[in-house]
Amino acid sequence: MPNVGRLPCKTQNSPLFRPKNLSPMATSNLKQTLGDLNKESFISLLTKIIGESKFLQNNPPELIPEEDRVIKHVLDCLLPYSTTTGGPLIVNHVTYFPGRGNLIVEYPGTQPGKILSFVGMHMDVVTANPNDWDFDPFSLSIDGDKLRGRGTTDCLGHVALVTELMKRLAETKPKLESTVVAVFIANEENSAISGVGVDALVKDGLLDKLKGGPLFWIDTADKQPCIGTGGMIPWKLQVTGKLFHSGLPHKAINALELGMEALKEIQLRFYKDFPPHPDEQVYGFATPSTMKPTQWNYPGGGINQIPGECTISGDVRLTPFYNVKDVMNKLQEYVDYINENLNKLDTRGPVSKYILHDENLRGSLTLTFDEAMSGVACDLNSRGFHVLCKATEEAVGHVKPYSITGSLPLIRELQDEGFDVQTAGYGLMATYHAKNEYCLLSDMCQGYHISALGLVLNTLLDLIQLHFIALFKMGDVAKDLTSGTVGGAAQLIVGHPFDTIKVKLQSQPVPLPGQPPKYAGAVDAVKQTLAAEGPRGLYKGMGAPLATVAAFNALLFTVRGQMESFLRSEPGVPLTVNQQVIAGAGAGVAVSFLACPTELIKCRLQAQSALAIDAGSAGVAVKYGGPMDVAKHVLRSEGGARGLFKGLVPTLAREVPGNAAMFGVYEALKQYMAGGTDTSKLGRGSLIVAGGLAGASFWSSVYPTDVVKSVLQVDDYKNPKYKGSMHAFRSILASEGVKGLYKGFGPAMARSIPANAACFLAYEVTRSSLG
Repeated sequence: MPNVGRLPCKTQNSPLFRPKNLSPMATSNLKQTLGDLNKESFISLLTKIIGESKFLQNNPPELIPEEDRVIKHVLDCLLPYSTTTGGPLIVNHVTYFPGRGNLIVEYPGTQPGKILSFVGMHMDVVTANPNDWDFDPFSLSIDGDKLRGRGTTDCLGHVALVTELMKRLAETKPKLESTVVAVFIANEENSAISGVGVDALVKDGLLDKLKGGPLFWIDTADKQPCIGTGGMIPWKLQVTGKLFHSGLPHKAINALELGMEALKEIQLRFYKDFPPHPDEQVYGFATPSTMKPTQWNYPGGGINQIPGECTISGDVRLTPFYNVKDVMNKLQEYVDYINENLNKLDTRGPVSKYILHDENLRGSLTLTFDEAMSGVACDLNSRGFHVLCKATEEAVGHVKPYSITGSLPLIRELQDEGFDVQTAGYGLMATYHAKNEYCLLSDMCQGYHISALGLVLNTLLDLIQLHFIALFKMGDVAKDLTSGTVGGAAQLIVGHPFDTIKVKLQSQPVPLPGQPPKYAGAVDAVKQTLAAEGPRGLYKGMGAPLATVAAFNALLFTVRGQMESFLRSEPGVPLTVNQQVIAGAGAGVAVSFLACPTELIKCRLQAQSALAIDAGSAGVAVKYGGPMDVAKHVLRSEGGARGLFKGLVPTLAREVPGNAAMFGVYEALKQYMAGGTDTSKLGRGSLIVAGGLAGASFWSSVYPTDVVKSVLQVDDYKNPKYKGSMHAFRSILASEGVKGLYKGFGPAMARSIPANAACFLAYEVTRSSLG
C-alpha cells in the first residue's frame, strides 16, 4: 500500500496558509471564539438522540426510521437561536414523507455566494439486535472515554457534534465571509425507499447554493480525510437447472455446480477487464475493484436431492476510476456468453452436465441488479481538500488521507453536480456498523476542533481572496495604468519587427554617386537582416522599450484618462471627438519625455548595422552590446543625462499632433461604427479596425518628424552631421528630396495597423475587465 501521507496535501509549506499581514487577528479571534466542544452539552444531546435509535433503524419494509425524532432534539437546541426568536440561524425543516424530515440550518455570512457546508450527518442507523450486544444499543452508556450505543460512530455522534458547532456560532455571532450551512439528512442507510433524503433535496435545488464552497460530507471515521470511496453494484445470479434424485445424477442439472462454475468464469473475466487502476495508488486505496459472492440461497429439499435452482448474491466494489454502467454491461455480457456456451463451461465429475440433450433441456443463468452507486475521488486540488488537511493536521497532529472501497451514497452524484465534496468523520472504523458500537469522546472533541479550524482556515482564505479582489477594485488611474501596460506590451510584441526595418531604412547612409543604397527597400531590408542576424535581428533593441513599455503606455493612457476627466462635463458622459483630440495632445506632451531617451537607445541599436556600410561613418565609432551599454556611453561621453534627451523637440513634434490625431480618429471611428456616442457594445472586430486605422493616422500625420528625430538620435556626438532639427530637415530635403523624409514609411504603416489594433484591443478588454 502506498504511503498516502505523501498525497499532495499542501499545508505546511503552501503559501496558501502562510499569508502575511492579512488580518491574522481576525482568524485568531475566531479560533478563540469557537473554542472547545462543550462536552456536557454534547453528551446531553447525544443521550437524547441515542435514546431514539430504536426507532431510527432503517431496514424496510419491517423497519422504517422516524428521523423527526432526532430533529426534535436538534431543534430544541437551535430554535432559541433562530431568526424566529431574533437569532441568526435560518432553520428549514424539509419533509417528503411523514415523520422523516431533513433539517437545513444556515448561519449567514457577509459575502453573497460564499459557502462552507457540513452535509451527510444522517439521522437513521443500521439495525441492532440487543441480544447480541454486551450493553443496550438503544441508550447511551459511558465507559471512560467510550460513548456506547447504536449510532455513536455512525452517524448520530456527528449529528450532535455539528449541532454543537452551529449552536456555538449562533451564540457567539462571529463575522464570517462565508455562510455556514449544516444539512442533517434522512434515509442514508438504505436506498430501498427513495425521494426522502438528500436525493430529494438535490432534486428540488435546495442544496444548489452549497456549490459556492467546500462541502464536507461528515460520515466516515478515524478523523482523517477520506479522499476516495468505492462504487457498489449489488447483483443476483439466479441459476436454473433440473431437480432430480442424487442417486441418478445423470438425469439432473445441478444448479449449485452450474452456479459455482459460472461465477468462477464471471470473476475471471471481471478481473481481466477491470484490473488495478494506476490512480488507486495515488489515492491510497487498500484494495482494487472486487467482485465476490456474499450470499447463497436455494429453496431447500432433501439431502438426496440435487437442487434445480439457486440464487447467488453479492456485490461489486468498484474504485471510482471505472464506470458503474460499463461494469454492469460487461457482467451481463459474461452471463449471456455463458448461457450460449454452456458446453464450454467446466463441469465437476464424469456425470456433471449443464445440458440434457435427450430432453432438449439446458441450464440457464439470469443476472439482475439492485440499485448501484458510484464511488468518488475527491478533488485533491480544491480549497476544501486543503482546508480539511490543514485543519486535521493542526487538530490531530498529523494528516494521512486514505481511501476505501466502502460506499457512501450520493456523494458522487453531488460531485458530478459541481459540488466540492470532501469526506471526513470522527467515529471509529473498528466499530462502524458493528455490534457493541462506540465512539471516543476525545475523538469527537478533536472532530469539533477540525470542523472549527475548517471554518477558521476557510475564513482566512476568504480574507486572502478579498484582499486580492481589493487590489483589482482600482480607481480610474490604476485601471488606466494597468490597461495601458497591457496594451503597450501587445503593441510592442506585434510591431517591433516593423519598427526595426523602419529605423534601418531611415538611418542608412546616403550612397555615394553611382552606388545603390544598402537596402533597396523594406523587403530587401528584411532579407538582409534575416541573412545576417537571423530572426532575432528583427527584435534587436526591444530591451529598452520592453523595459519601459509599462511606464510609457501607462503614462499615455493615464494622462489621457485624466484629461478626459478634466474635459468631461458630467461624470460618465462620453467625450466628443474634438475633446478626444485635446486629450490625446495632452497625453502626447507627457509621454514625449519618456519616449525620447527610450527611443534614442532603441534607434542606436537598430541603426548600427545599417551604418556599418561605411567604415568611415561616424555612426560606427561605437558598437553597442545592448540597451545598458548605449545608456552608459551616452551618460559618460555625450553630456550626461542631457544626452539621453537628444531629439526631444522632434519627439514632441511627433507625439503631440500624432496622439491628437490617433485618439481623435479612434473615437470618431468607434462612434461611427456604434451609430452614436455609446461605444460600450462594440465587438472586438470593431475595436481592431478602429485601433488599426487610428495607428495609421498617427504616422500619416507626423512621419517626416519621426525621420528627423531618428537621424538626430543616431548622429555622432563629437562630429555631428546635423546642427539641429531644422538643419536635419533641410539637409534631408536637399540631398534626398521629399522621398528622403518618408524613408521607411512602408514598414511604419505596415506596423502601425496591426500593432495599434493589438494595443487598443488589449487596452479596451483589460479596462473593461477591471470595471
